[in-house]
Amino acid sequence: MRVVFFTPYYRQNRGNSTTAKRLEHGLSEKVELSLFSYEEVSVNPTLFEWMEKADLYHILHFSRFVQWAEKNEVKLDKPYIITSGGTDLNHSLIEDEERYLPLLRKAKAITVFTQQAKHVLVEDYGLSENIVHVIPQSIFLPSTYPNSEVFTLPDGNPKLLLPAGIRPVKDVLFALQSMIRLSNDFSNLVLLIVGANLDSEEFSRVKEAENKYDWLHYLPEVELSRMKKLYEWGDVVLNTSISEGQPTSLLEAMSFRKPVIARDNAGNASIIQHGINGLLFQTQEELYHSIKKVITNQVMYKQFSDKGYQTIEENHTMKKEIDSYMELYKV
Repeated sequence: MRVVFFTPYYRQNRGNSTTAKRLEHGLSEKVELSLFSYEEVSVNPTLFEWMEKADLYHILHFSRFVQWAEKNEVKLDKPYIITSGGTDLNHSLIEDEERYLPLLRKAKAITVFTQQAKHVLVEDYGLSENIVHVIPQSIFLPSTYPNSEVFTLPDGNPKLLLPAGIRPVKDVLFALQSMIRLSNDFSNLVLLIVGANLDSEEFSRVKEAENKYDWLHYLPEVELSRMKKLYEWGDVVLNTSISEGQPTSLLEAMSFRKPVIARDNAGNASIIQHGINGLLFQTQEELYHSIKKVITNQVMYKQFSDKGYQTIEENHTMKKEIDSYMELYKV
């Protein structure tokens, strides 16, 4: 089977590229996969050769794809599958459903990461329950280093890691007031925010905070293969996003037996069972107390570490994810 996989990003380390690299790794063992990162590569004859020979198209992030296809006059003439993450479903579809629904309605299948996302597509937008499938994400952290990039990580205790692209929906500075309070309780505390600069205004706010507080550090995007070093460094991993599809950063942290504390939204709640394998928060007050509890209670810390790892082993293996996609490919 020949498949053309359309992803908005591949080179830049962000959620879509992480998903694309993982699926490329797993699916390439099953099918002849040609990957095209449509926000990074210009339309070229090779793409049309791939499309001509393909049996199936697989599209990641439907709203970005529609915008790109309209601009470049790219037509879909083969069956296609759509994988929807967070932003396209939680924001773009709400803002302009007439623009994006036609692509969804003609899909052979649509995959989402959570039951809540399926419920939205079926109940709110009238898509058939038979074409919307829930396939939870797995984890892929390549072991090879593509370049000689070297970075140093700050010393401190406790060490809090917040991996997220710098843009409003990720709301990384939501954690700031909680961290200011915690820095009074723990004099060696350190918070490391890691992610690409995707919004100049938000990035300026992060850099301003970094200059103001000596315990706050920012690191630009890190190649996927080097994320292992960050998870080994951190004591607790945070997520402050306003909305999420299903953040791979939390799954990756759990696979390294690191406790996770995340803002209460549908994507985060699809991974975290509050009080069992991690904690969910809604307010800055709750975030402050959640972090303080986890880092001062060794029994709780170990419980979240062990239960988080168990969650990955039971629900988020690559074999289960890839087998689920292959079932849809073959229908």
